[in-house]
Amino acid sequence: MISLFLVEDERIARESIRDNVPWQEHDILFLGDAPDGEVALPQLLEKRPDILLTDIKMPFMDGLELARIVRKELPDTRIIILSGHNEFEYARKAITLGVNDYLLKPVSSRDILEAVDRSKAQILECRARRIERQSHSITQRELFFSNLYSGILMGPAQMLQRAAQLGISLAAGAYQIILTELDGVIPDREALRDKLYAAPMAYGSGFDGERATFLLLAEDAAGLPPKLREFSAWLEALAGQEGLSVHLLPGKQAARLSDLPKAYHLLTIQKKQRESADSKTLSHSTSFQRDTLLDFLRTGKPSALPSFWAHYRPTIESGYSSFVYRCYLYTELFFVVHEFCQENRIPLPESLRQEDLLEKRILLTNSVDDFLTLACQLCEEVMEVRPGGSRHTPSAEQARAYIDRHYMDPELSLSSVANAVSVSPNHLSTLFKSKIGVGFSEYLTEVRIRQAKRLLITSDLRVSEVGERVGYQNMEYFSMLFKKNTGQTPSQYRRSHTL
Repeated sequence: MISLFLVEDERIARESIRDNVPWQEHDILFLGDAPDGEVALPQLLEKRPDILLTDIKMPFMDGLELARIVRKELPDTRIIILSGHNEFEYARKAITLGVNDYLLKPVSSRDILEAVDRSKAQILECRARRIERQSHSITQRELFFSNLYSGILMGPAQMLQRAAQLGISLAAGAYQIILTELDGVIPDREALRDKLYAAPMAYGSGFDGERATFLLLAEDAAGLPPKLREFSAWLEALAGQEGLSVHLLPGKQAARLSDLPKAYHLLTIQKKQRESADSKTLSHSTSFQRDTLLDFLRTGKPSALPSFWAHYRPTIESGYSSFVYRCYLYTELFFVVHEFCQENRIPLPESLRQEDLLEKRILLTNSVDDFLTLACQLCEEVMEVRPGGSRHTPSAEQARAYIDRHYMDPELSLSSVANAVSVSPNHLSTLFKSKIGVGFSEYLTEVRIRQAKRLLITSDLRVSEVGERVGYQNMEYFSMLFKKNTGQTPSQYRRSHTL
């Protein structure tokens, strides 16, 4: 999540921005606010926000001086200036200091959010580039094999191209996946991983300290058995040197690269069947099962998705810090969604068509919540278009009707409406925009302003009472929105429409 800190000396403006801009709906973590640069600076250095939103003209330390110090001490922080001054000199100084955006007052929530979203996009892009630079060949290798076994890499050409970029040659006439398990004390996992991945006759991946997956290649099917014997002897020798014991589980042979996802799936089923009689259980197997998720996608209610995934949350949390485990989780999720779509002859969700989706998710993910949010979103998308539809799929019309009935509730939000119609906030936001033609916040504002106009003309209520009647507790914010939408203040509107 992107974090933001606000500096504004005008109390009403500061509180209005802090309390009325829907930060959470835009995935912004509001870290705090301060009345001037002097008070703000120590908090900024401690909290290190991604975005600084600051006024220019303030006592003690103005916004330009604060921006100069922040640019030096926190070079990655994006700076957005709020100013009542449109003189060129202010803008020139701001540009010189490396300010990223410059907004002239008065500003609406939408103006602020648009500027914040621009900075947010730039921050995420910078993070992605930084992670790309920092990630070394091992990480890229893990991601590649996760993609390969999950079926996300579609077609031999794409598979071979991605492999060649990593220096991996996959051109062969026959393939075989081997699951291995090592028992014993491993003092240096990274050193052992490097030795395993240096296997001369197989490509290793997914090593988590106990288990690893290997891919054997041969010119034809007849060449795989001797390759397997050679690999087994090599691995046993390495394990002996490390004081470990090793167990191998070979999978079925595959004639094509495109057959590898199915071969991997069958091998994991075989592994789980063997483990069911064993006291030692693979930690991954305690996560969601493919068959269980598939059954839920076929018959479950979209509204029950949060509960479904909440059941697996403790297990997922226990291993989520492991990069290899995250590869496993996303691979399993994407594989099941692919399989469900193929089974029902429905199109893949748009997000799954992105070639580098798995890399982005695993490298940029911050928490278990990120995984569970994506899981709910993907499952909800395919359940809605499954054959026969979903009797439980809410419509944007239901959400619109709910807003029309509850617009006067000051606590009304995207999350509360989504909860009322049993969908996720992210999905409702997308669905509402596509079906109604305007965004959720825009429509709610339209309804409230329309009702406020009616009350101003037909009642003797004070302007502040009108604002409260239509869901606004902050008079300044209500007046600002009303003028933005009508071109007049509430009082001006009443006078111009009253005889």
